[in-house]
Amino acid sequence: MSDVTDTPNPKLHLGLLIHLANQFKDQLISHFFADTDITAAQFKVLISIYKGFNSPLEVSKNLLMDAGAMSRMLERMVKRELILRTPNPEDKRQVILALTEKGQKICDRFQNEALSSILGSLTARLTPEESRLLVQLLIKMLPDEATKPHR
Repeated sequence: MSDVTDTPNPKLHLGLLIHLANQFKDQLISHFFADTDITAAQFKVLISIYKGFNSPLEVSKNLLMDAGAMSRMLERMVKRELILRTPNPEDKRQVILALTEKGQKICDRFQNEALSSILGSLTARLTPEESRLLVQLLIKMLPDEATKPHR
């Protein structure tokens, strides 16, 4: 473990550090799923559906993604047989998203294998206390709706 000085690099402001941490996480996800040809962005859509977000609007809000980009990604994922789009029986203008067996297996693999590996890599240079503090600070920083459980 390398020493972290008390004087941080002034060019590494908070916004950049959050961006870099997110990029690092996405690299770890992409690396873990390289054999499945799943991108980190596609994985985020899968895991959102896995967690119960079942409309394109809910998924796009959860991922802070614009509706057009979400629509294009969902179309690619339907073609790859990762997700299903079925008409909402209560409102035919809307669709309900669900995982296919292939999409479900990817999410199960993440929950069973990847999650601890990726989190371990992300926090490898932190002590357990620093990891707990980071979680507390991130929860405090984010809006309540971003951290509340879905359903």
